[in-house]
Parts: sequence; structure tokens; C-alpha cells
Amino acid sequence: MNKTLFLVDLKANWRVILFVSLVFMIYVLTSVLMYDPDSIEKLEQMFTLFPEGMLKALGFDTLGTDLNGYVAHYLYGFIAIIFPLIYIIVIANKLIAKHVDSGSMAYLLTTPVTRVKVAVTQAVFHVSGLILIFLIDIGVLVLLSSAVFPGSLKLASFLSLNFVTIMTLTVAGGIGFLFSCMCNDSRNSLAFGAGIPVAFFVFKMVSEIDAKLEGFKYLSVFSLIEIDKILADPAYGLGVGFILLGVSVLLYGAGVIIFNKKSLAI
Repeated sequence: MNKTLFLVDLKANWRVILFVSLVFMIYVLTSVLMYDPDSIEKLEQMFTLFPEGMLKALGFDTLGTDLNGYVAHYLYGFIAIIFPLIYIIVIANKLIAKHVDSGSMAYLLTTPVTRVKVAVTQAVFHVSGLILIFLIDIGVLVLLSSAVFPGSLKLASFLSLNFVTIMTLTVAGGIGFLFSCMCNDSRNSLAFGAGIPVAFFVFKMVSEIDAKLEGFKYLSVFSLIEIDKILADPAYGLGVGFILLGVSVLLYGAGVIIFNKKSLAI
């Protein structure tokens, strides 16, 4: 990894990381501050005014009976996926394909930094930014929950859910990075690197709208974020998370290898 290039990436992209973190944080704060164990039933009754399919797609069809269930369903059915996904899509294209497309990669490769170091540094930055977003927002959530509802957040199951979510998004990020390394122009990089993760997200949403459409979940990696199952069995979540970690390593590794060996149009 090249430290100088990593810092250049950080300088160029910190606004995106900050923006996603702040928007995510608005929902984090809302989820904790709105929690009231005595009024969950009233809130669920209010949600019945909305179409059932929309509530299922957003994860609001059930809010759980405790703080863990409430926060998990409020955030991890939709919010904790869509905003980090925006970061993943935007940054993956900028890290490799955009540099090749604009010609700036030619100047970078005239330095003593090898192609492998360039690609590895970009991959590390991509994943680091995603992890940083979650560290900031989940750190705030844990601290706020401890202050407002001491002892109510079951940390082991909540962290297991976050681990699975981060690893699932890392797989999506690996797909974006792979196509950024494969393509010599931003258009194709975005078409595949953004199109496939977005399709995964759409398939997940569609599969939850109606039982007849449940089969679509097998077309989406995001369907592995099984909130209730992970909260009930944190060990299961860890197992799923480590499998996803292995898949993401393969995707990012493949991107590095392809970038190192391919002919660049620069």
C-alpha cells in the first residue's frame, strides 16, 4: 500500500464520506430518540396506513419488542444499506476507471509506485471509507443508547448484525471495484459496477413485497442480512459475515490482478 496515494484519496473523497455519515446519522439519532417501549404498538398501528408491500420492503412491517429489534428493523432493512451503497458506487468508479478514463493514471504510473500498489491502495481506501462510516454512526448509536436507555442494547447481537451488513456491502463494493479495474472508461465501469449492486438491492426489496416474489431474494446478496435470525443468534451472523469476507477478498483480489495484467488505454 502507498501512504501518499491513500492520503490523496482521502483528501479527494472525504466530503463523500462525511455526507453519507451525516445523512446516516440523522436516521441513527431518530431511531434511538423515537424509541419508546410503551408506544411501539401505536407506531405499528400508524404504519398500517401505508401499503403493506412498501412497509415490508423497507423493513417496517415489524419493529420488534425491544431496542435491538426496533433499531435493527428501522435501520437495517433499508437505511443502513442504501446510503453506504451510494458511497460504494461513487467511490469505486473514481478509484481506478475514472483515472484511466481521464488520463491521470498515466501520470500516476510514471512514479515508482507499481500497478499492484496502486490497486491495493485504492482497494484498502474503498473498504476503509465504508468501515469508517459505520464506525462513526454505530459508535454514536451505541453511546446514545447507553445514555438514554442504559443496558437495553444487546451489544453482541447488534455488532453481529453490523458485521454482516458491512461485509455484505463490501461484497457489493468488491463488484464495483472489480469493474472499475476491468473497464477503461467510467461509463462501462458505472454500468456494471453500479448496476449489479443496485440490482441486488432492488431484488431484495422486491422479494419482501409479496410471498409470491420471495424467489428474488436468491438473486441478492443483501438478502443475507436476515435481521431477526442474526439478532437471535449472533454466532450465525458471524459465520455469514466471515463467508462474505472471503468473497469480498476474492473480488478485490481479482480486481488487483486484472488491473496489473491488462493493457491500459493511456
